[in-house]
Amino acid sequence: MTITMRVATVADEGWLFQLHEDAHRDLVEAAYGPWVTAQQEEFFRPLIDDHEVFVIEQGGVAVGAAYLGIRGGDTWLELIEVTPSRQGEGIGAAVLSWVVERSELAGRGTLLQVHKLNARARRLYEREGFTVNGATDTHHLFRHA
Repeated sequence: MTITMRVATVADEGWLFQLHEDAHRDLVEAAYGPWVTAQQEEFFRPLIDDHEVFVIEQGGVAVGAAYLGIRGGDTWLELIEVTPSRQGEGIGAAVLSWVVERSELAGRGTLLQVHKLNARARRLYEREGFTVNGATDTHHLFRHA
């Protein structure tokens, strides 16, 4: 799976929010009730403002995004989103490999969380060498071994 990662720009923000809705609306509604666009825009803004945001491309086409930060000296993978029509093709696994390699080169570990209702993402993280490192009421916390 060949992907490229580029830093997101202001011009990407509309597409990024639409991707966020496309990738997470079902999960949000299952966990919290109806998707309210204005409310989700408020939750989404800190993702853009507080993280290093990368657009995932394959063959020059945007297929997803990754949001990275630093937490306790480790890389914090806040979110990976892949266009629903492209999920299951190995894009998420390729992004995880990229994030872990980038973190290791910087001398950091990699941390992330996954909503307890998102069993598909949990299986991906476990296949890619992440192990449960804790939990909140709503999320499992993972660390790359």
